[in-house]
Amino acid sequence: MAKSTAKRTVRCYRCHHLLEVGRKAQSVSCPHCNRPVIVEDVVIKGLRMVPKLQTCGKLVIQKSGRLIAGLIEAHGGVEVQGVLDGPVHSGGHVLIGPKARWKGDLRATSLAVRAGARIAAGRFAVPDHVAINIDTTDPPAPRPPSTPKTLRPPTRPRR
Repeated sequence: MAKSTAKRTVRCYRCHHLLEVGRKAQSVSCPHCNRPVIVEDVVIKGLRMVPKLQTCGKLVIQKSGRLIAGLIEAHGGVEVQGVLDGPVHSGGHVLIGPKARWKGDLRATSLAVRAGARIAAGRFAVPDHVAINIDTTDPPAPRPPSTPKTLRPPTRPRR
């Protein structure tokens, strides 16, 4: 049985040097700056509070996930379905899901925001030549309140 030599190209988040790594690699040492870098995708399922989170892969915050960090850097892209609080630098596409909550600055190559997402604060920087995809589909309208019944004053019983 021959070994698979599948490789992928990632960018070092420390020196921005391109390097080739194996498909299943989790971390490597950058040959340019000789520092260790994480190359795997990071998935947040619960609460995670860290000073900084850096990866050459993709960051995914699931619906039940909440990330609070002083610096977030994901060169493979970011997908937020839960809660994100902190400044983000992404080397790829950023998707803010319909029930996501976002608080923090963003610098990315492209951006998509789904209807229903809540963005509390932050400055977003996306290149001018990239179209920002903002879903303006209105969420379902709430049902109209039921018409109140007219109340009549109580009547005295007849004798």
